[in-house]
Amino acid sequence: MKKIINIIFILLISSIITQAQTTDALWKGVGGKSKWDSTNYILFTANGKSIENLGNTRKFLINKKSGEVRFEGQSTDGNQIVALFNYKSKKLNKLFLSGEVQKTENPETAELFEHINKQYGIDATLIFLPILIESPDTRTGEEASKIVNSEKLQVFSFELKNNVLSGEIFYNKETGQIKQVKDQAGNEYFINGYKDIGGGLILPTTFKSISRDANATIYTTVAAFTEMEDSKFTNP
Repeated sequence: MKKIINIIFILLISSIITQAQTTDALWKGVGGKSKWDSTNYILFTANGKSIENLGNTRKFLINKKSGEVRFEGQSTDGNQIVALFNYKSKKLNKLFLSGEVQKTENPETAELFEHINKQYGIDATLIFLPILIESPDTRTGEEASKIVNSEKLQVFSFELKNNVLSGEIFYNKETGQIKQVKDQAGNEYFINGYKDIGGGLILPTTFKSISRDANATIYTTVAAFTEMEDSKFTNP
């Protein structure tokens, strides 16, 4: 009995050490936890397949601390859209169509915001995936080694909060950078284009779909800031 307990204890300690090593490696891949924590604002422009009623190019400016977001994009019927909302509360503050403010209580406005908020969730989940994996709300499985395209990678299963994304992560243990993702729907993405977006914070900018080119997402502009004018989150 004592021998069994000792074996279980050793396996538990081994698992804890492996998880700590994975955490250290993934933080290294984005430049370090301190770089993420010291960044207050992030701007990114995403190009790729969008959801209903939105064009395929959209821009988000995010206040990490308050949750405020500025969205700029275009509807499929050609209207320029500016939406000011909070991603933490999922509350729309203002929405402008071609410069004209819309009533937030209108059903059409609410439906459009629902699409915008959903698109934000998709785009933010991809580009912030290395960070989200480190969230205490993320479930991860046992880690193993696998050769992918002649490169030795570590692989483990994951499930983000509320199952917004789950599947398998493949990352390089030396660089800490995630190289491939297989999601719960069977979609596979090669991830590269890691860039220093400012202040030493490094994020991936290219998500190439293995199954369908149309599912690829490219982040053409990504930048980090410590300060930003308040008007970006109040004015069109």
